[in-house]
This record gives sequence, structure tokens and C-alpha cells, in this order.
Amino acid sequence: MAEYILKVGRKGEIYTPKKLRLRIGLSPGNEIIATTKGNQLLLKKKKTIIELLEDETIASVTEQELKNERRLLEKKLLEG
Repeated sequence: MAEYILKVGRKGEIYTPKKLRLRIGLSPGNEIIATTKGNQLLLKKKKTIIELLEDETIASVTEQELKNERRLLEKKLLEG
């Protein structure tokens, strides 16, 4: 795990070193997800829709399964 020193600007902006941006593929306009754990700040690049589509498949659904689920959902919505 690599560590980087980040600087914080007067208005709270966090400046990332170029090496870090290149390492995680961070480009202008990308979004970052920030979480805290105790006194730690954890930053994670939010995946773009293209990156999500390029990810490995974690599940597969047949067309018939999808149609069945849609029917069940429509039924629940109409009843409720």
C-alpha cells in the first residue's frame, strides 16, 4: 500500500499528487467517495458507468427470470 502526502487548501480543498491520480486513474470531473473511520479519512474513486459495465460479471439473469421479477414487482405496485 502506497502512502501519499496531500495538502489541504485554505477553503478545505484537498490536493492530490499527480502520481496518486495516475495510479488510481483519477481525471478531472471524476467523483470521490469519502468515508471516515475514527480519525482516518478514506477516499475511494467512484466508478463511472463505463467502468461498472467493464467490471467482471458477478451474476447472470436470464430474460425469463427478469420478466418474472418484473411481473411480481408490477403486481406489488398495483396492489399497494
